[in-house]
Amino acid sequence: MANSVATDIAKLWAPSNLARCAPGIALCCAIAAVAFTANANHWMQFGKVFIPPLIVTLIVGMMLQPLSTKDVLKPGLEFAGRTLLRTGVALYGVQLTLGDLVHGGALPIVIAICAVGFTIVFGVIAARMLGLTRDFGFLTGCATGVCGAAAAMATSAVLPRHANSDRDLAFSVMGVNFISTVTMVVYPTLHVWLGYTNFEMGVFLGGSIHDVAQVAGAGESLVQTLGKEPLTVAIITKLLRVACLLPAVTVIAWWVARGGEKAGDARPTPPVFLFGFLILAAINSFGFIPHGVQTTMAQISSFLIIAAIAALGIKTSLLALVRIGPKPVVLLLVETVFIGAMVAGLIYGLRHF
Repeated sequence: MANSVATDIAKLWAPSNLARCAPGIALCCAIAAVAFTANANHWMQFGKVFIPPLIVTLIVGMMLQPLSTKDVLKPGLEFAGRTLLRTGVALYGVQLTLGDLVHGGALPIVIAICAVGFTIVFGVIAARMLGLTRDFGFLTGCATGVCGAAAAMATSAVLPRHANSDRDLAFSVMGVNFISTVTMVVYPTLHVWLGYTNFEMGVFLGGSIHDVAQVAGAGESLVQTLGKEPLTVAIITKLLRVACLLPAVTVIAWWVARGGEKAGDARPTPPVFLFGFLILAAINSFGFIPHGVQTTMAQISSFLIIAAIAALGIKTSLLALVRIGPKPVVLLLVETVFIGAMVAGLIYGLRHF
């Protein structure tokens, strides 16, 4: 498995692949550069109202959505939305130490495990109640509970193939990305209303938002007002959910097989960017990374995350979501409400422990 993962990474970063992806990557980086420039020059500050760079990036990206159909841009948009994002999250580890990862105690761990396990189970039950298939519940439940598009693709790989497999996967990826983007914008505004500490707000964001990019984006939007703690805790909590991907998908594959059905042949690969995050945090724990290098890598991390948000905006089609039909949309919405309410309730309930 390790050799296979190393080979995949080498192919991904091969000069020939980077050349193929260059136009799409350049577009996303240009949009991110516009957002960074606007932020540096305070162009998005209107009195007390501040529009974070990621929101600027998202809006500009969605305005350019018709470009997502251009063949010359597609490889780069995929690369930016996945590889640049994961690289940015991995590089964020340079700002942390292993002590930072555990300073909050068991709360992020408990939240992550509950968010994954209960949301997948709820997804299956809700799907059946809506007249949808169990497998569609697994697909959307895992995407909502674990890590968005990556979890949807990993789950699809172990579910039995059928005539609508590709359609269901496309909907899950697109729907989860869209809803997660909405929560990325809305949830940070709930800080005062929820009455959370900065740490608890980070746990809430990391425990309830579906995809890594949007968790990082939501945390980044609070840096100006609350400092880095919510962003740091949000990413840690989210990565704990990401770490549940392999066991979650393994259990789903076992559940499918025990019913006598043939599961998909593909198996999910380890989340390599999570290991990179932990390795950099471990190196930083020993003081081996100079402060200047930390600052530079932190800026690169933020830029890559915002470039990934640009790719997300370009690939988000509001019209395509409208055409899917009501029941799958309702399922994703109730799963989103479920995980958000459960995480919020657990944070309040576990204050006494």
